[in-house]
Amino acid sequence: MKIVNLIDNTKGPNTSLEVEHGLSFYIEIDDKKLMLDVGASDKFLRNAEKLNIEIADVDILVLSHAHSDHTGGLKYFLQNNNKAKIYLSSYIDDSKYYSIRRGKKRDLSIDYPLTQKYQNRFIKVINNLELSPSIEIISKIPTLYEQPKANSTLFAGNSNDNFKHEIALCLKGKKETILLSSCSHLGLLNILSSCNNTSISTFIGGLHLIDSDELNTFETNQDLVNIGREILTEYPALKIYTGHCTGLNAIHELSKILDTHFNTFYSGFKKEFI
Repeated sequence: MKIVNLIDNTKGPNTSLEVEHGLSFYIEIDDKKLMLDVGASDKFLRNAEKLNIEIADVDILVLSHAHSDHTGGLKYFLQNNNKAKIYLSSYIDDSKYYSIRRGKKRDLSIDYPLTQKYQNRFIKVINNLELSPSIEIISKIPTLYEQPKANSTLFAGNSNDNFKHEIALCLKGKKETILLSSCSHLGLLNILSSCNNTSISTFIGGLHLIDSDELNTFETNQDLVNIGREILTEYPALKIYTGHCTGLNAIHELSKILDTHFNTFYSGFKKEFI
């Protein structure tokens, strides 16, 4: 199993790769080629070319949720791939999605005209869905733990977003089980608890633990310590790779607790699993 980060906020060792506030992963498992999200623009596509990854060969695209930093590259994916089925939540229902975090209302919505134009390519997920013995889309995520505080600045229509439209991806190798959750708006601990008690070896994705600023107060250092301790208690062997919407303060505090089990990714990050 191979996972490659096609686009992220952060540059890595390969300085020729582009970055943006967006996220996209390319995955090879068994005989399948998958993607999770398509970033905010066509930058994922240009990075894929530099990494010798053929977007035309992708069999499955999973869209983690309806926000444009994960779906903004959809037009470019469809222009370069004419076969992949595209999976997204059935809760994405033409609502407009907004952020007010920076003091101004910003539209974060998926490109609905595209989903209509190519509707034969899209499959809406209602329940957890096993695509193969190795690939499962996780749609049913409990709310046993508190969700990230920055969700308070995000709206679906005129209401605070409940993020029922967020889905995750569980990949089962011969020895390792990998959970990918692009933004984890529903909370890392909730998403980890959604995988039917599967022994998850690695989590890859954003944590949506945004740094506080002059306009917003989100997780305190003590909140982050509590999250880290809960992870250590419930998942002591878990390895975490994060980036995108994980704030620098969260990275600093969680890395102190989780030590070498806590790592960051970047554009061009590659990891192989058994």
